[in-house]
Amino acid sequence: MGTWEFPLVLFTVLGQWAIGLALTITLVEYMFSSDLDEASLKKLRVGGISVLPLVGLGIIFSVFHLGQPLSAMKAISNLGVSKLSMEILAFVIVGVLALIYSYMWWKTPASSSKKIVGLLLSGVGLIAIVISSKVYALPARLAWNSWQTTAAFVLTALLLGSVSVAFLLSKIEGEAGQKVRRTLGIFVIAAVVLVGLVLGSFAQTYGTSAEQSAAVAATFASFFFAVRLMIGILLPMVFAGVFIANQKSSSTFAALTLVGVVLGEVTGRILFYSSVMGQYPWF
Repeated sequence: MGTWEFPLVLFTVLGQWAIGLALTITLVEYMFSSDLDEASLKKLRVGGISVLPLVGLGIIFSVFHLGQPLSAMKAISNLGVSKLSMEILAFVIVGVLALIYSYMWWKTPASSSKKIVGLLLSGVGLIAIVISSKVYALPARLAWNSWQTTAAFVLTALLLGSVSVAFLLSKIEGEAGQKVRRTLGIFVIAAVVLVGLVLGSFAQTYGTSAEQSAAVAATFASFFFAVRLMIGILLPMVFAGVFIANQKSSSTFAALTLVGVVLGEVTGRILFYSSVMGQYPWF
């Protein structure tokens, strides 16, 4: 478990989940503003308010990775040269925007200006995710120094965000509701397909170096990968098909899918760290 880097797993997954949630809610609001009834807006309000706790928990967990947690703010002192400092600053900005966004959903859910804040949060959040992925783009860590790391981080946000909103709107009905369901289902399917393509590309790097081969083998031979495949990839594909096809979906099925995808992304992120850190000490 020492190579799991669990604080970083939770920081990255929770932070990306929050950004993906804000992004998907904002897209739904812009695309279907006239199709959302009061009940649907109440459900989205729960998601909007949840963005801040997810970001906050992620930042709190990240501090526990440091040898001296109380000195965390010193890590921001090298903005000009350190990607880690840029990551910290980016997520501080994300945290401030998440505070404003969640507060607006809590106090003024009918305000149209929250969509603008959501758009800003989504844009800054995606930039923060890219910056975060670049922290691992090190020549000495070949398995991480790839576009696949950035793609995997962004896709975590997109998959968790789309499944979360599909869960929140699992009871939406009517012709207008069916348009929303179809769009969210397509979002989920697209995210899962892209995750599969990234994993396939990663598998093809086997043999390019000893470290890369070890990382690929450690990933695909792991029990965790089997878990992720079942509950984090196949399950949301089935859910998306049902979500699109049926006027009514079981909220229990939607909840189980969300839990499965969260656990799938957590196990995937554990493999991201352990497949490399199992070969080397932390740098």
